[in-house]
Amino acid sequence: MAEKCTPLGIALVSSGSKGELLLFRYPYEINTSSEVWPDGKLVKNRFATPKEPPGVSLKSSCVNSGLFSCFSDQILANILTPKTQLCKLPFELTVDDVKFVGFPTLVQDVNQRWREEVASSMGVKPTMIMFNVVFVLRADSHPSLVRCYQDLSQRLAVALKHEERRCGYMTRQAVVVHTAMDEVAAMPEDCEESPFKLLMGKSKLCKGLAGVFEGLSKDGTCHMVVNNWIEVSFCLPHKVHNVSNMSKIEKNGMEESVSAIKPYHAMLLLVPLTDLWKALPLDCSPALRRIIKLATPLKNLQALASDADLHLSQVFQLVGHLVYWGKATVIFPLCESNEYILSPKVPTGIHSSLHQEFNKLFPKESLTKVLSEFSLPTPIKDHRLSKVDSSQRSGTSPALINVVIWLLQKRLLTQLHTYVFIAPPPATEKKAEVTEDPEPKQDSNPDLLELSKLLGEDSPADKQTDRASSSGGQGENLSYDSDELSFSMSFEMYDSSNTDDDPQRAMMRRNVVHLLKERLTVEEGRAVLSIPAAQNQEDLKLFARLCPYFRGRHHLEEIMYWANVERQQLYEILDKFQSILITCSHQDAATITYKEFL
Repeated sequence: MAEKCTPLGIALVSSGSKGELLLFRYPYEINTSSEVWPDGKLVKNRFATPKEPPGVSLKSSCVNSGLFSCFSDQILANILTPKTQLCKLPFELTVDDVKFVGFPTLVQDVNQRWREEVASSMGVKPTMIMFNVVFVLRADSHPSLVRCYQDLSQRLAVALKHEERRCGYMTRQAVVVHTAMDEVAAMPEDCEESPFKLLMGKSKLCKGLAGVFEGLSKDGTCHMVVNNWIEVSFCLPHKVHNVSNMSKIEKNGMEESVSAIKPYHAMLLLVPLTDLWKALPLDCSPALRRIIKLATPLKNLQALASDADLHLSQVFQLVGHLVYWGKATVIFPLCESNEYILSPKVPTGIHSSLHQEFNKLFPKESLTKVLSEFSLPTPIKDHRLSKVDSSQRSGTSPALINVVIWLLQKRLLTQLHTYVFIAPPPATEKKAEVTEDPEPKQDSNPDLLELSKLLGEDSPADKQTDRASSSGGQGENLSYDSDELSFSMSFEMYDSSNTDDDPQRAMMRRNVVHLLKERLTVEEGRAVLSIPAAQNQEDLKLFARLCPYFRGRHHLEEIMYWANVERQQLYEILDKFQSILITCSHQDAATITYKEFL
């Protein structure tokens, strides 16, 4: 997928007093000295026309070893310079199997003073109406990739137009290009060379555009300083993160991914610290330098914000910036309870470069053996390396921490989180035997009776009263439509069966039942109150507070943070109510490498 994101070339075209011109294109070297035809024979004469084998088409492809080589300079200049009405709009043109994208920009409205100055100093009168920085892509490039390159073209166009307005930069560079072309045209035929090669040493603009292409081809980033004045930096997320599903990322997908970062996450650098310091610009924010210096995989972002004396929202922005540029990733802080499993895209070849790198860092370990130990979900505390260092009486072995950090940096491990679902058992109704004079039987659980009243269900006592009302008994004047009457009757039964409870505790239990009624369905509420652990007021209160997180959308670590509970308390609640809870483990959506979504 990374190869499909790589540009095939970059071009700069202009329109003005000399017509449409191709000012520069890169790569400029095109190998046309020899060709290999389908019959396997090497044809040294490019004008030779061998016999076409049956069933084989000799139609040339515009994508020739990553180069756009089937268009002449004049054709490129004509098709890449649209009319002035189409300027200041995204440009996209598909020809055969290549796609040209750019952002044409008008410059005829800038200050004329610089053009007069250039004309007087160089003896020419150049007039540039518009220019277009064009990237050449494959025709089947995803629309999101096309938008990224159009955005880069627009950024370059804005910087170039600003410099044209400030000091006539584009006009001066156009004169340098025309001069180089005239020099090449005056050369003998046997000494002729590409004018674009000559421009690499004479024009800073052309050299900068070539650097943009090389950076995008190498790692998906580029950094260009226009006229030693304006910096233009760009990151192509499709290639920077080197993830297969990144070729289909939609608009604002990266921004939404970064917004999923939470305070309980941690930042893990993906590049060596020394390389990151070198990559930072000279005017880098001091806050970003503090974040990089203090961040560790063992510290969550909330603690990092406190140590760096920064607001948490600012830390989110800085970490999101590093994540977007592929310099860091988001993980859950390393601890003994973390559970990891092999990533589904782990390279299994024993001769891969990862094995050599791992052996240099950990000479006493084997990458194959370490990976095999994570074939099944394995907590850090149960790993073999955690028990190697006998001097560590408590905590995790530093050797294991370093190994896990390296595996996470290479995306070889995936952390699994536990999610909880409320799943009450199916209700089973039992038919009661009818007697001549049945004795009314109250519900043994007053909270269950209370929840039934709140949810609009008839309790056994209500059913008995209804039967008395229908037979003309004294209950015919009673109405159970009033919630207050339901509450009062329920708590009268509750008080009679719980004489030790004081009114304050009764009110507290009543509030808990109200809370369950708001957050659970009828079946779920009855199933919760039928569990023996629900008789404990503190356990029932804690379950009522945590039940909104038991819908499979929040993992245990997230529940612990937002509900402010200890891990042991959460485990005890899950154990006491395990008959109506189901747990499953999978990756946290916020830490997936730019989920289909970050």
